[in-house]
Amino acid sequence: MTNKTAKTIKTDDTIKAEDVTTAATRATTKVAEGTREFVRRSAATAKERADDLYEGSEKLNTTLEGSLKRMASGYVSMLGSVAELTHNNVNRALTTVEKLANAKSVSEAVRIQSDYVRDNTSANVNYVRDAAETVRDVASDGFTVARESAMNVWPYGKKAA
Repeated sequence: MTNKTAKTIKTDDTIKAEDVTTAATRATTKVAEGTREFVRRSAATAKERADDLYEGSEKLNTTLEGSLKRMASGYVSMLGSVAELTHNNVNRALTTVEKLANAKSVSEAVRIQSDYVRDNTSANVNYVRDAAETVRDVASDGFTVARESAMNVWPYGKKAA
């Protein structure tokens, strides 16, 4: 092998190596562009889903706030009703004591006591019935709102990009 031949072979190998390097760079660039596009789409989808989740959580918070206000209002109303019931029971008992003090016979005292027990029991049963209905309605509304809101926080029906 002469010097001239060695230079030619070396030159041919260098050209081939440069072609391979260029081809590899182009292939890598194409793969990188495809990968970048995939990452861009994935990031956009993730951002959209995160935004949807945030909006859903904001709606949930607003709805729960309203529901809790209604529950608190119902609780305060019930406390007011308990105070009213207690006041009425005390007044009914004191009125009965006054009537018993004025009773002229044992039979009249028994009748007064019987009337008191009947009236007081009726009033208390009606109060408990109304209170139970109020609690049931407020709790049912609160749980229904909470369940529906929680289901709407994450929009499961959306398709991926």
